[in-house]
Amino acid sequence: MTTNPLSRKFLFLILVIAISIPIAVIAFMAISRPVEGVLSGLSVTIYKPPQCPCCSEYAGYLSSLGARVEIAAIDDIDGLMDRLGVPQDLRSCHISIVEGYIVVGHVPADAIKKLLSERPNIKGISLPGMPPGSPGMPGAREKPFAIYSFNGSINLFLII
Repeated sequence: MTTNPLSRKFLFLILVIAISIPIAVIAFMAISRPVEGVLSGLSVTIYKPPQCPCCSEYAGYLSSLGARVEIAAIDDIDGLMDRLGVPQDLRSCHISIVEGYIVVGHVPADAIKKLLSERPNIKGISLPGMPPGSPGMPGAREKPFAIYSFNGSINLFLII
């Protein structure tokens, strides 16, 4: 009895697809969610207005990545930003202190990791405003996030 070469090719194709689909699904799941523990051991203090829910969501995001987060509710967030020297154009709803650096707004963990690995001579970094889809903010991401550094001048730090 002879076998049809087309049926062999068809079976081989089915086998390749059957193996490839689970691998693709696992790879997609791995890159589409934050990796737990990427901020393990990091202590973060977040200063936020008392009634701001997105700031609490951001704290949860950092905690889910392994950071130890302390939240301090303050009524005068702008006054704190003035005292810390955060430029008007870089402000957001909350401010975090991370190993002596100022982190303003809903900054993704990748930017914080870059900041701490490079340790530049700056006051801090900011994701200005409250962009949709940023950590802790609802909605879909509309464009890449531009993270700025500041230390008397404002410079582009990272685009994510």
